[in-house]
Amino acid sequence: MKIHEYLHQSRSFERKYFPFVRTIEDLDMLIVIGLYQERGVLLTMKEILSFGIGSAATLERRLARMKDLGIVTQSRSKVDKRNIDLKLSPKVSRNFQRYASVISTSLHHLGGQLAD
Repeated sequence: MKIHEYLHQSRSFERKYFPFVRTIEDLDMLIVIGLYQERGVLLTMKEILSFGIGSAATLERRLARMKDLGIVTQSRSKVDKRNIDLKLSPKVSRNFQRYASVISTSLHHLGGQLAD
């Protein structure tokens, strides 16, 4: 597989399974939420801001849209009831698992091309 084939395959997957991602910032937010979710630590809005993805108002607006679409879920923190914990919906988590598999397979094939 050549690099542009890989990029084309990757973008096709994103368009099909992540049609709600409008910007790089949207994707960055989802990746950060998923990263913390994988680690078993739920993320709060304050923590998302520390990644420098965007301004507070922009991230709140994007997050509100994703919550309305059911992409991100929220719940009160068990540790501190004042905080809201964020996590990816099960469907979006499964799509990221599929995406990781596609990337892994593609990179394996691409690795052989790069070695040549």
